[in-house]
Amino acid sequence: MHFFKGKKIIILESLLCILLCVGIIFYAQINKRGLQKQDALFYYVNISGKQRLLAQRIVFLSQIVVTNRILNRNNPESLTELRSCINQLNSIHMILQNFVISTIIGNKKASTLDEIYFGDGNLKFKMEEFLNNANKIFFLQTTQEAFRINQELLQQLEEDNGLLASLELATLSQQFYAQNIIKESQFYLQILLYCAFLICGLQVVLILWFLTRKLNG
Repeated sequence: MHFFKGKKIIILESLLCILLCVGIIFYAQINKRGLQKQDALFYYVNISGKQRLLAQRIVFLSQIVVTNRILNRNNPESLTELRSCINQLNSIHMILQNFVISTIIGNKKASTLDEIYFGDGNLKFKMEEFLNNANKIFFLQTTQEAFRINQELLQQLEEDNGLLASLELATLSQQFYAQNIIKESQFYLQILLYCAFLICGLQVVLILWFLTRKLNG
């Protein structure tokens, strides 16, 4: 009789060990995916903040280009940097726009980015209009047209509810979204960790119970 009881305890212990090993593997996989997702989210936050700097730099460089035209100066470095900033801003905008679309498809309740980009924030339209105007700098023939475009860029950037305000809201929303996703991931990891502690506790209890019964027997 004691043999069968001991055998049952051994089987139960083995099952708990297997369950613990599976839990550890599952925990490691979730933790790895969580770290990868965290790195990706921080990347989106960083490039979202970079958009503001690039937009401000574009307006500043357009002012330099206009000034050079007025003074009949040849400054190709400013035009080259302006083109580089426009390309960078356009690339970042496309990356973030695709990311926002992925959050909408994934039904992420923690995100308000869709409202900023495609709703009342209208960041998609503001950014595309800003980039289109910035590109016109390279094709304008007269100084008056270049000056007008520069003023439009400045107005689009700094007016009430303009591009700069929308970009600041987008960066904040990216940060809140990242924090919520990270908290959710940490919550699931804590549950797995508590389950592992519970299994270890059950194993200790079973071993102590078995030793107690054996000594009493």
